Amino acid sequence: MTAVKTPVLWTTGAPGAGKSTTAWGLYTRITESGGNVAYVDIDQLGLIGPPPGGGEASHAIKAANLLRVLEILRGRGVRQVVVSGVVDPENGIEAYFEGRDFELTLIRLTCARDELRSRFLERGSPAAALPDLFAVADAYDRTGFGERLDTTGQKPDETVDALFRRCVVEDGTVLPPDPVEPLPGPVTVVTGPTAVGKSTAAFSALRDFWAQGEPVAYADLAQFGFVHPGPDPAVEAAILAAVWRGYRDAGARRLLVVAREFRPEHRQVFDEIKVVHLDADAATLTDRVRRRAEGESALLAGDELRGVPSGVRDGVVARAVDEAARMRRSRGDRVVLDTSGQEPAETAAALLAAVRQ
Repeated sequence: MTAVKTPVLWTTGAPGAGKSTTAWGLYTRITESGGNVAYVDIDQLGLIGPPPGGGEASHAIKAANLLRVLEILRGRGVRQVVVSGVVDPENGIEAYFEGRDFELTLIRLTCARDELRSRFLERGSPAAALPDLFAVADAYDRTGFGERLDTTGQKPDETVDALFRRCVVEDGTVLPPDPVEPLPGPVTVVTGPTAVGKSTAAFSALRDFWAQGEPVAYADLAQFGFVHPGPDPAVEAAILAAVWRGYRDAGARRLLVVAREFRPEHRQVFDEIKVVHLDADAATLTDRVRRRAEGESALLAGDELRGVPSGVRDGVVARAVDEAARMRRSRGDRVVLDTSGQEPAETAAALLAAVRQ
């Protein structure tokens, strides 16, 4: 491994400041330029509940998991890592990186309060949450950690332009990650074709577990795969194992994993898993693709449907229908749930029952 520290550019700030949009834009720009790069959304590294204490405990879980993930990416030979997400507004994140082989650049995005308010509401956030939003923005301004970048009046591409020149764009050598030792469960993997409703149903089931006081964690495998060149199932598996280890250390006793397909590289992470496969007919998949495109689900990094034109939507429908047909022909030990014609709440209830069996 090279002695040179791996650069990590982290965009943070209050909700609506543009941290995720900017970080994803940087990742996309670097991949288009041929760079060996990875993107990490730190919010995907803290999906464990019921919340183990206050906000500080949650930030500590995310930070510990992030360092695990960064070590995996560094071992693979990644030349630049881009991170987005909220940090502890009182303590920052810099202390976690002391003595580590990473060169952290923490960028605190800000903008005028009127513009922050508009951005927050335009993305569908409730007006009732505005006081909490401004409280977070005030805390960031008060502590003043990181480098402040005012994005008032800027388009997202302009913010990306301002930070792209500070990134490393190199191809580099891709190295295999270290072998993964199998970890205990119980683990339920929810699979299915594009837009069938895996994430919506699984996250609903997760909230039900939390409401009943059961310590359960959640992982969206697609969110662990933002590495270029890629895709790289071995890296996804290594990250999944590292994050589950962190969740177990934090008290989780069950894991829900969402994945379009669960490959052999992923299966080796666990001693034993239960696979619940969601299926749906063509009409249902068509409707769910439309709903996704119109914004009826959470917006995650890499979303290929939000706001796309009808021609692109039709292409995704065709792919989803083909995936569903192919997956029906595959064999394996799994529970199959036909979700054709169901509303999200019905699918979530059926999934929760299958997980508990």
